[in-house]
Amino acid sequence: MASDAPIPPESGRAPRGLVARLRARCGEFWWWTALIFVSCRAGDAINAFIGLWLVPRCVGSDELGAALPLMQACSAFGLPVAILVIPFSRWLTLYAAAGQIGKVKRLLWLVLGGVAAAFLLAILAARFVMPGLFERLRVEEGSLGLLIVGAGLVGPCSTAFTNALQGLKRFGALALANAVAAPARLVAMLAAMPFRALSGYVVGQAASPAVNVAISAAALRKDLGGGVKSVPLGRGDVLAMVRYTIPIAAYVTAGTLLSAWQTLLFRQRLPEVESAAFYVISRLAEVAAYAGISISLVAFPMAAEAGRDGADAMPLLRKMILGTLLPGFALTALFAVAGAPIMRLVPVWEPYGPYSGLLAAYSARVTLIAAVGVFASFQIAAARFGFMWYWLPLTIADTGVLVALTGYGAFEGVLPDAAVEWMRSLNAATLPFFVWWLVASGAAMAAAVALHIAAIARRESQNAS
Repeated sequence: MASDAPIPPESGRAPRGLVARLRARCGEFWWWTALIFVSCRAGDAINAFIGLWLVPRCVGSDELGAALPLMQACSAFGLPVAILVIPFSRWLTLYAAAGQIGKVKRLLWLVLGGVAAAFLLAILAARFVMPGLFERLRVEEGSLGLLIVGAGLVGPCSTAFTNALQGLKRFGALALANAVAAPARLVAMLAAMPFRALSGYVVGQAASPAVNVAISAAALRKDLGGGVKSVPLGRGDVLAMVRYTIPIAAYVTAGTLLSAWQTLLFRQRLPEVESAAFYVISRLAEVAAYAGISISLVAFPMAAEAGRDGADAMPLLRKMILGTLLPGFALTALFAVAGAPIMRLVPVWEPYGPYSGLLAAYSARVTLIAAVGVFASFQIAAARFGFMWYWLPLTIADTGVLVALTGYGAFEGVLPDAAVEWMRSLNAATLPFFVWWLVASGAAMAAAVALHIAAIARRESQNAS
């Protein structure tokens, strides 16, 4: 694509020359991060309308708290494909950097085959899992089951195509896909929500990635079209992918299932008004992660190439972390000062005004977890998995403590009576307790990452000397 190629200087065309000079001054990392950030934020304006007005307006307060668990259920059903996509992304980047485009094409076909197989497995699993899920969510199934399976699989499929654009550094097409996805989601929801609000919500979750797949496939035709022959992968590459995928499977499985369980707890263990309040608070606080998401899209292929070449990647990592934390904490400060007035801005938020004090706290949690996610993506791209030794137990505790403290009855007769009584006295099944525990847990994860980064910097400094 012309937008992804270096911009040649053109005499007599000042705007193009100005853009070229600006791009050169910014550098590739910040140029494409800024462009993708702008395209994502244009879409986020629509997503904010959807999440902060349309969904609370159309979904009754008795079902609003089920929206986030349904979204996480989509992710859980797409788990097998999500596991495949991460090693796919790394090897695609390496093959593309080496000019082995035929292997890139073969990788993409393998992932699409995995999507087809996963769809059959997901349909089978849904027959056993869905009835219990909807009972715990306190919603009627209707057509939701099939929609969740479809949305769960098209999401990772979209990620595969996005990663193909990343690996081939087609950031212009990536920016276009991000900009168009949100309007497509809005149109789909407006068409489907009159029939049933929650079903329309899930349809919207599927619409964005479906449009992303279509745009990405069109953009990739230049690189992977009929003129490119699919090249089989070597045995050594396949074995390396398997070794790489084993820790990836642990990372993705734990993250996806525990996140899904956590959002289910908000619906299952809290009163309906508090689970609905969490939906509104979390949608506002999610804005704090926007910068980190944009940075990760650009940084993953760059980190993968740095890991392959043995280059010093610490400057890139510092840019990523700083670019995530600064805007996130700036928004947290705004919520701390003006959280209550913000919750009064929109009539559908007003019933949840008493919980406005939790907005800044949860925004801080989102910011910290976004920085942890950026670091994890950076390490995975470079095939370094040492962070798993502390990330996995902390992630289990992140959800496990809430499960234990709100389900203390299961420990009667197992733990001493005094311990069970102490757990009961905490009154953990409240939204403030949930949020503040997650803030503390997020801070612990961020502290562990900070210590890990310091250890990496110290080791690299010693090696340099």
